[in-house]
Amino acid sequence: MPEPFKSQAPSADKLASVVSEAVGARLRRARTEAGLSQSQVARALGYAPSLISAFESGARRLKVDDLVRLCALFEKSADYFLAPMEPVLAPRVGVKLRAKLAAVPQQSLVDAVGSFLDYAELELSRSATLPDLGADERDPEVAARRVLEDAGVSEPPVDLDRVTRALGIPVIAWSFPDSLSALLADTEAGGYVIGVNRWHHPNRQRFSIAHECGHAVLGHAADFYLEFTDVNPLGEHAPFDGAHERAANQFAAALLMDAQWLHADFRAGVRDAATLAAKYRVSEEAMSFRLLNLRLA
Repeated sequence: MPEPFKSQAPSADKLASVVSEAVGARLRRARTEAGLSQSQVARALGYAPSLISAFESGARRLKVDDLVRLCALFEKSADYFLAPMEPVLAPRVGVKLRAKLAAVPQQSLVDAVGSFLDYAELELSRSATLPDLGADERDPEVAARRVLEDAGVSEPPVDLDRVTRALGIPVIAWSFPDSLSALLADTEAGGYVIGVNRWHHPNRQRFSIAHECGHAVLGHAADFYLEFTDVNPLGEHAPFDGAHERAANQFAAALLMDAQWLHADFRAGVRDAATLAAKYRVSEEAMSFRLLNLRLA
């Protein structure tokens, strides 16, 4: 029997790894805000570009002198990179998911999801700003159109960063096992966080993120959702409601491939599934299904 998943008091090594990834994410944000490439930062500091990449990914931990030089380069205080970095002793993200993981025999999955939740603990403390849907807006098509309008997205491809920011749902790309496409976990702050498999194709990531947003926007009651590509290793421990999964898929399709936009494309003579898939940044298979469902094919 596997050992219970222990994350309430992270080990020193795990916490150091999580903190290193958090500092790396802040370094990447500071570099992006400054409009600098990794090579430019490396030249300014006299480092190899690969070292900056390693810092940003968390694979290499910053030393004190490295931190001092970065603070000077970006005109940031040390607090920008380090605060808050205290261990989180009482989980605030994915509490029930952590409990369910205790019975999962697939250790690689347990470790990956656990480290993701630990990282989210250090980075997140916000609540979601989900739309207050009326009874007539619970339809996935209507809800998706409402979300696009609220986010100010009016053309394809859908800017998912803009959508998730409008919803107040942070999205973090993470190194999950290939079988896990994405997860949605609740936070005690009254919101959600989405983790998406950083190794999957970008179009697949987009659909997975939209799918998890669907669960949140449509008010599905489970405390977490995990989207697997094959057999669910959590078995009966994971919440699975066929109606919810279908609704989340419908929401994702409607969000990424808006019916009004597709009808306009057809009127303009753009009707090839491959061409439309490239335009909307979805898979050709997803576009083909969408066109069939809209009776455009």
